[in-house]
Amino acid sequence: MDDASTPVTVKSAFSSLKAAGYPRSYIERLLPDWWDNSLFKTSAGALQFALILKQRLGLEASFDFDGHLLIQENVRSARFKRRADTEESELTVAAGIGMAIAKLALFCTNTPYTPLPLDPKQLREEILAINSSTYVDFEGLLKLCWMHGIPVLYLKDLPRASKRMTGMALSIDGRPAIVLGFGSTQHPRQLFVLAHELGHIISGHLGDNGILIDEDIAEVTDTLIESNNRRKDTEEREADAFALAVIRNGHSNPLSAIGRLGSSTALAAKAAVLGQQLGIDPGHLILSYAKEHNDWARANQALEYSPTQSSAIDVIGRYFREGVSLEALSEENQAYLLSIQGFGE
Repeated sequence: MDDASTPVTVKSAFSSLKAAGYPRSYIERLLPDWWDNSLFKTSAGALQFALILKQRLGLEASFDFDGHLLIQENVRSARFKRRADTEESELTVAAGIGMAIAKLALFCTNTPYTPLPLDPKQLREEILAINSSTYVDFEGLLKLCWMHGIPVLYLKDLPRASKRMTGMALSIDGRPAIVLGFGSTQHPRQLFVLAHELGHIISGHLGDNGILIDEDIAEVTDTLIESNNRRKDTEEREADAFALAVIRNGHSNPLSAIGRLGSSTALAAKAAVLGQQLGIDPGHLILSYAKEHNDWARANQALEYSPTQSSAIDVIGRYFREGVSLEALSEENQAYLLSIQGFGE
């Protein structure tokens, strides 16, 4: 469109966005402070609005000659690992925003990317060395990612009606990043999600410009389908196997010595002892017990007996702030990148 074209109306622009899953109230929160809807009256203003949508939401948007906002809803190169009852379009919003914030983060990440060891045992040894620990825990794995120039972000702020992804691994021009969408504050729960996404990266599932969105990796079953071919997903099994190899210190069945336990305190105590013996995060053992025996209530209680830790989300925020030079971005993009993760002041 040009200045002689039909002007864009505020109503039509926000109506198109709402139809794509972005309510007006959500868009207005993400617009920079200087934006004024009167700018829609000029072609320069309309083009600026489209640029903001691309930079902040990962949306490919344009205006036709009638002033209507056109949105390309499918994220390029994105593959969705989703439950059978979830439509791909329900995860598109999270995918687009995740891609947008990853691009901003990669631009200002302090450490150049260096590939990680392909051998889970070697990777585990590196984590233990930098973390001075006897087992791989969430913070140790997080620290390793940032040391290798792989930013790990948290996507908090989504439109209310959007489905939340558990995790997302992506590569932009050969540089990988991870976006976590899982809202748990518990380190053991975030540990497997992060290890799983890292498994996708190390297993070569992304290429130079790929995006892989996992809706639910808490239980990977045949009902989780890869939207392109609907086959039993070998990539998910590979990412799971890699994650477990790193976390479980090579023990394929660490719970073999544990039968059914009568109380949450017994479970917590047994996990603590076994974790030291096997070199496995006790919290991971508790969650593994829950999955094996379908006893999540007792496991949740057992986790409460674990040593007090900072919120896993707060830890993600701390490593993010330490791992980037935000001043490389404009002030408005700095504020956006912090607020979308829930790390704004």
